[in-house]
Amino acid sequence: MKRAFTLVAIFAVTTVDRTTSSASGPEPRSQPITAVLREPLPPERLQLSSESHEIVIQGPSFRYALDKASGIIVALQVEREGHPVLRLVEPARLVIGPYSLDTKHARGSTAITSQSDERIVLKTEGTLKSSLPGDLDLPFTVVSNFFNDGVVVAEWTLRPAKDLALRELRHEVVASGPFRHYLHKTRDRDGFDAPWGSLPKPGGRVGFSTRTSCLQVFGPRAGLALFTDRGATHASGGGETALVAVKSLGDDLATVSLAQYLVRDAESGPGLVLKANTPFTFRAGVSVVPNRLPHPRQRDLRMFTWVGDEKHPYPSDKEIHDAAQLGFTLFQMHRLGTPGEPRPPAGELNRVIDTVHRAGMLFLWTANADLMYASAPRVREMQAQGKWRLWQGFNYGGRYTAPMDRYCDLLATCLASPNGLADYRIQCDANMMDRYQVDGMYIDDNLAYANCTLAKEHHHPEQPYDCLIELHEMNWRRRQLLRARCPHAVLVDHCTTAMVLPVICDFDAHLYGEGYSFSAAEIYWAQFGWIRSMHAQGFIWPGDDEPQRCATQIAYNYDLLTGGGQYTYLDWRRYPQKFPYAKGVSEDEARLVRAYNLAQFYFGMYESTPHVFAESAHLFSTRTPRTYATIYKNRTWNDYLVVVANMNSQPTTTSLVIRSPGALGIQPEGRYVLLDLHQGAKRTLGGGSLAAQGFEHLGVPPHGLRLFYVRELRRRGPHHLWGGKRISEKADAPLRRVTIELHGPPGVEETVLIGNGDWQVREVRADGKSAPFFFDPQSQIIHGKIIFGAQPVRIEIEGASGGKSGLPQKSARFALLASG
Repeated sequence: MKRAFTLVAIFAVTTVDRTTSSASGPEPRSQPITAVLREPLPPERLQLSSESHEIVIQGPSFRYALDKASGIIVALQVEREGHPVLRLVEPARLVIGPYSLDTKHARGSTAITSQSDERIVLKTEGTLKSSLPGDLDLPFTVVSNFFNDGVVVAEWTLRPAKDLALRELRHEVVASGPFRHYLHKTRDRDGFDAPWGSLPKPGGRVGFSTRTSCLQVFGPRAGLALFTDRGATHASGGGETALVAVKSLGDDLATVSLAQYLVRDAESGPGLVLKANTPFTFRAGVSVVPNRLPHPRQRDLRMFTWVGDEKHPYPSDKEIHDAAQLGFTLFQMHRLGTPGEPRPPAGELNRVIDTVHRAGMLFLWTANADLMYASAPRVREMQAQGKWRLWQGFNYGGRYTAPMDRYCDLLATCLASPNGLADYRIQCDANMMDRYQVDGMYIDDNLAYANCTLAKEHHHPEQPYDCLIELHEMNWRRRQLLRARCPHAVLVDHCTTAMVLPVICDFDAHLYGEGYSFSAAEIYWAQFGWIRSMHAQGFIWPGDDEPQRCATQIAYNYDLLTGGGQYTYLDWRRYPQKFPYAKGVSEDEARLVRAYNLAQFYFGMYESTPHVFAESAHLFSTRTPRTYATIYKNRTWNDYLVVVANMNSQPTTTSLVIRSPGALGIQPEGRYVLLDLHQGAKRTLGGGSLAAQGFEHLGVPPHGLRLFYVRELRRRGPHHLWGGKRISEKADAPLRRVTIELHGPPGVEETVLIGNGDWQVREVRADGKSAPFFFDPQSQIIHGKIIFGAQPVRIEIEGASGGKSGLPQKSARFALLASG
């Protein structure tokens, strides 16, 4: 059968870079992505130490200090790759009317209630002195939960000896970090439309007069959030209930004050009256990022989703391999059933998981944050016992059904998972891990909705209430379970555009785009690019045919401009004849997916550093409006993938100006091969010429991309350029032999191109067998086809001792989006 598309893999066995050419140093070697995906996550443990006045809690990337007398966080430092990026400028403050809960006005003591690697609980009891003479001391208790995901939830209980009218109850921190934007979520909205924007100038402020839930500041390297369960529990007079004030703002650091009001009343107002000897309880928390250490798989979590329908609930082996051969590394089963209880025919699941693993991918089971299958045993039991109200929720009108799949019948549950539901969910996940080789989970609709009307039955502190604190703990518990059972576990959520820190901080990847278009690349980067500060990855879902959604080509523009690995795909779009449910599927969509996914697979995003357009103007820029460039540098091989994108609706000609080639590692005296992956052109340039002239007058199609591969030539002889992922490359000059190991998705056939490097080549062998390779004298490229398997393919190039090349001559034609 004629293939609709062939991505020509270009193996111009290029020179080995600096690390490779060192006579004394070891030869570079990459791990295949299939191995990287299964590397255990870095530790996420907490450690506690007690000092004279403080208790210090150290996490993977953060360090909190709590004052023993007040229970207040007095110090916080967050590191990124060993360098401090965020700190408290002064101790946090909790203002309770005339009482200020700080180190000067509190008299108390703190005890360790419980301690583990995952969570530490401290309890502080004491009294507060008023700033007004004659006031009685105010007894207080605070239970502080420190989680290993960087979140702290403090539950405060006040017990006034006489009625106390509060006109102000405020939680406030002053912090310094590389913040650029703010976001505010209310407790009566899900966060999908949470207002966000750039920080104001020094002295400026942004205030909100709504029911505050979470207030955060963030940037591409760090983020900080305050949150509470009783925001604006009593507010009158139109005063602000959440406030971001900028004290100073530089190119790198901003010092900001964040404040949330639980109570704010006018001076003449009655305030919130706390009754004598009656406890008043509220919760206030802090969330920080980076909250964990990075994992190299971060930019290679490309997800394929199998939704299917009633007739086709499980994919065939061929369809699973098809997903892998498109360059995906995660395979998600979307409507599989309650975790641990797969839908009929349940015996199919083991076959699917085994095939997914043989194809080199990880398997993810989907669950919902607030939906449970009506067929779940415990759900049926609760209904039969007349106790369903204890778990009942109201999202989707209380029930979600899919018209093409009768098994997809789910009941809404309260997002707080109250009255034993949280434990049942965790038990289901444990059963899943006991029974099946699952590598992670996808949690759909991970948003802090505020639609539960059963506040009394579910013990909500306020009405309306978004269950943000409980949703965080549910997500955190799931992460601890999966990591313990599967050290490389991947957790993905669907947060849409609700980028609310405590809700999303326990996930490794976030599906936020869902096909929505964005007004500009800069807006996209500002709103979603900061995900990389979490050492996590974003996902973009291609849109349907509505005007506000973006097509596959535009999604890849955003993907490759902002870090890679973000494009996620759906079986409905891959097989539109079989599943006629998706809209807006273009005829060339499959070849776009294959081309741009495999380009990332072959370059090795997991061992690369992106220099993103939005932060690299000092290094490079394009000359034409609404065109952008991002340059990736592979840390193992010191080669480059250059991305030039056109966000205009018309074709555009632009040039890429490299201002600081040395900062990118491009040496003026070096020799480089420049491979145009779209037009199939190869040039050899000096380092100075490459920077000055290598990317001039580039024609870029509307909403399109141009990709270029660059590698320095550091020795004579054959050298690898592109296609398959280079795992190793070694030259044996005395034997006139170059050996390369290449890895790709099993079953993918590629045309391998090898740069001749002035050798006369006698033979090329693949896995020890003579392979049909050819020589193109015009481009000086040797080329031939290989088929990848589970293990890397070993290519050996044998040089002739003299005379002409022993390979037959044939023109080498390659282009990333060639058809036929």
